[in-house]
Formats: sequence, C-alpha cells, structure tokens
Amino acid sequence: MDKQTTTALLRTHFYPVLKDQGFVRSGNVLRRFADPVVHVVEVVHQPRRGAFRVDLGVHLTLLGDVSRHVIDPTKIREPDCAWRSSIIPGFRNDHDPDFAYGTTASDAEESVSFLVSEWDRQSTAFFGRLTTWPGDFLDAARAAIETPPHPAHLLTWSRAAALAGDFELARRCAEVALPSVPERATALRADIEAILRGPQTAMPQLR
Repeated sequence: MDKQTTTALLRTHFYPVLKDQGFVRSGNVLRRFADPVVHVVEVVHQPRRGAFRVDLGVHLTLLGDVSRHVIDPTKIREPDCAWRSSIIPGFRNDHDPDFAYGTTASDAEESVSFLVSEWDRQSTAFFGRLTTWPGDFLDAARAAIETPPHPAHLLTWSRAAALAGDFELARRCAEVALPSVPERATALRADIEAILRGPQTAMPQLR
C-alpha cells in the first residue's frame, strides 16, 4: 500500500483517539498543552521504505530551544523536544519504530489497528511520567540520578530541576554527569562545570 491509503486510515481511526485525549492536530503533528509542558505526536512517513512511524516528544517551553530562544509551543515538533521516544510495534525487535504500509489495503488497516491498540499503553508510559509541572519532572530527574543517562540528558534534567527551584537537585545531576562527559565534548563539560560552581546557572537565559 502507500502513504495516501495509510494517511486516510490514520485520519479515520488514530487521530480521533488523540483528539479525545486533548491533542490538537496540524498536518501530521499533534500537540497537547499544559503550560509549560507540551506533548507532541508526530507521524513520519517513509514512502520509499513503505513504512511510517509515530514519534513522541515532551518539552518544557521554559527551556527554550537549543539556542536558548523562546519557542512557540504551537509550532514545536518532535525533533525539537527535550525528551523523545516512539511507539514500538515490536514485530521484529524491541526498538524498531517502523509500521509497514503493507502490500494490500488490509495490511495497512492491520498496521493502523495495531497502532491504535498499542497507543494507550505506550503513550501513557512515556507521557504519563512527564505531565504535571513541576512534580513529575522533579521525580524523573531524581530517577535519572539513580540510573544515569548520557551526560547531555542529565544536563537537561539539571536545567529542569533549576527551573523548578530545586538547585540542589540541579547540582546533583551535574555532579553525576561530569565523570561521563566525553573528552572532546568541551562545551558540554563547560556547561556542567558551571552548574557545579553555581547551580543557578542551570536556568536557561532565553532570548
């Protein structure tokens, strides 16, 4: 099948589910707002591969974009988000996000039906822990310290903690991140070291 057939099925069966959950659709991007939290769902079509995927994102408008500019929450897309994931079909492995168009209309309908059946479980696991500001984000930052991600992600958690007013947690995230910073990641190291010297520097200065 093709993008056109699958898009029609998504409009009929998938997008109404998201609308009922508070998402507002603009093309293939759907957003849900609870200032300063934005939840993003972006459907990405890959016609040459005969597949599509459903990417998820969570962002805090207080963080700004990567250049520390104020970001318009009505235009944010999944790649712009600080926290990202995808719905995983699980047919081949536990990390491939591709849903196949299939070779027939029945195949395409099966893919979309499976997406709808998995939506609540997987989206809740991702969005549910990052919904309420600041409580959910402080809890997640503390959890990140216990199971440290990449230092760049810990830097984001440090900034979120500082924005929530917990400067000690911001400093602790930086402290855990520093030993794992790659040798050549000089900008990342400088940002983390600045937070250790003064945790208030974790708060983004937006332009």
